[in-house]
Amino acid sequence: MLPIWTFLAVTVPLVLTPGVSTAIVLRNSLVRGTRSGVQTAIGVNSGSLMYGLLTAFGLALALQRWPSIWTILRALGVGYLAWLGIRSLRSALHPAAAPLRHQPATLPSHDRGQAFQNVQEGFLANTLNPAIASFYLIVIPQFVPRGAPVLRSVLILTAIHITLALTWHLVWAGAGGAMARGLAHGKPRRILDALTGIALLGLAFRMALPQ
Repeated sequence: MLPIWTFLAVTVPLVLTPGVSTAIVLRNSLVRGTRSGVQTAIGVNSGSLMYGLLTAFGLALALQRWPSIWTILRALGVGYLAWLGIRSLRSALHPAAAPLRHQPATLPSHDRGQAFQNVQEGFLANTLNPAIASFYLIVIPQFVPRGAPVLRSVLILTAIHITLALTWHLVWAGAGGAMARGLAHGKPRRILDALTGIALLGLAFRMALPQ
């Protein structure tokens, strides 16, 4: 029998602690509205699902033999967050001459390019986050009892984590979307871009520190 309650005791505080994924969801919902935040949340949790599947099919054991992969993953994550931070700072310093009209909850259904970008940003932010990789590849296997079917057990634990995380991210997306109308353009938008850039660079710096 899976130790579900013990897993929840460990997982819930991790989900509620603000981190990279929460920052990306909130940023996109503040800048482009609730729908963008929801799309980003889907991308974030798609990254978690990918790690859950990799763990279920035994990649965690393989990575123990090649610890240098963790260094590469950390470097990629730092670089990606730094790039997002610099991009936000550039937007603050050099705003577009004609900002796009903000549409918090009515993004056109044909705007697939923006939707893809939101999902991609969320997916990459989570996939390149060593904390998420460690959670799935190191922590989750510890909750699989000896003799239990690994595939089914890991998938159940993955489903629990994604359900919790997605719910929390949707709360942030809704909160960001509610505030987005007043921050869509002008000086508030520039301040938001600057604060977002600083926050993302701070997360990149923290990720780069030795663990």
